[in-house]
Amino acid sequence: MIIAIVSDRKLQTMLRFLTLVMLCAVIGVQIGFAKGESMKKEDFQVSVNGRHVELTPSPISKDGTWFVPLKPFAKQLGLKVEYPQGTEMVVLCGGVESELCVPLEFQNADEGAINIGGVTYVEPAHISKTFGFEVYKPSVNQLEVIHPTHLAPEFTLPDLDGAPRHLRDFRGKKTFLYVWGSW
Repeated sequence: MIIAIVSDRKLQTMLRFLTLVMLCAVIGVQIGFAKGESMKKEDFQVSVNGRHVELTPSPISKDGTWFVPLKPFAKQLGLKVEYPQGTEMVVLCGGVESELCVPLEFQNADEGAINIGGVTYVEPAHISKTFGFEVYKPSVNQLEVIHPTHLAPEFTLPDLDGAPRHLRDFRGKKTFLYVWGSW
């Protein structure tokens, strides 16, 4: 009889442990942990100047790199899109500092543009940097594109140990500045 009680306790302990493991797995899926190839299209998010960009059609992943549909992305960046007749390319015009026109050949992922089923897809970080925008990747499935005028001006201040700290070292990270004065 004592053996049966010990076995029941072990069984109950094992069942509790398995329940806890299953609960953790379900919570992990609910939170949306995503790694590399298992990431779903709707997990990839792009924002421009703090505003979410609706991507229709959905982003695609090719050789581990995310590509987004050109037209909605270019519209958010304020770029003009032109398709020269009789060519296998797209030309993007615009930019942060001055009017810049950049031709991108299709099927050349190195240049950041591919054409699949009549839809032009671009690698968003490559295009953004080309036209003078700042790009931050807070996570594997997020990309933030910021116009330089939306950034704080660059400055350097000493930390508590007297070492110089540059604001640019904290770009893309949540930063709390505590300013104190004795005037």
